[in-house]
Amino acid sequence: MIYDKAEDVYQVPDFVVPRPGGSIGSNASLLEVSIEETPFSFTVTRKSNEEVLFTTKGSNIVFEDQYVRLRTSLPDNPSLYGLGEHTDPLRLPTSNYVRTFWARDAGAVPLNTNLYGNHPVYFEHRATSGNSHGVLLLSSSGMDVKINNDNGQYLEYNTIGGVIDLYFLAGPAPFDVAREYSEISKKAVMMPYWGFGFHNCRFGYKSVEEVAAVVANYSAAKIPLETMWTGTCLILLRAWC
Repeated sequence: MIYDKAEDVYQVPDFVVPRPGGSIGSNASLLEVSIEETPFSFTVTRKSNEEVLFTTKGSNIVFEDQYVRLRTSLPDNPSLYGLGEHTDPLRLPTSNYVRTFWARDAGAVPLNTNLYGNHPVYFEHRATSGNSHGVLLLSSSGMDVKINNDNGQYLEYNTIGGVIDLYFLAGPAPFDVAREYSEISKKAVMMPYWGFGFHNCRFGYKSVEEVAAVVANYSAAKIPLETMWTGTCLILLRAWC
């Protein structure tokens, strides 16, 4: 974690994202962190095979009140996944790619756009070793994440605030990485009972009266209906037939 000495820069509070408790000694850790003071950089390495998972060597870290930039070098043609909820390919592009974190509801779900969720975590699988790991930047600030291969392959964070609060998920299996991430993000809540019922959804309803008429037609046709989704707002109308 890198933060300002006075701690004036905004940090995500513990009551919003509770930090995982407990600690282990460095000898038991699967990862090792090394720091070079001049010029400043840090590197995260997997102990078992000395595989470099994250390194800022060769790039400058920018830490200002309203701008943070952090870059890590990556292997050529990396297998990267994650970075929010979007309609990009499952395996992320590795050239001229920018993922802007901006939650939105997009009608018709167009390709290469943002969706509802923002999760600043990526997962990487290394084919040469068969190991997987994850990196989470715990930040609520608006950001661009850039992946490119000009002058070497890299992933770069550009945020408009916050601190550098990084979590490295050692894996080594993909399932392990997902489990480790859930220890930070916490488990998803159970679906509500009504969520398992029959739903009707469409854009373009012009009035509550029109929605009520649709519900009445479901009832007249003796079709069970639990939820009406109206696009711009959510109306829960329960009609058991």
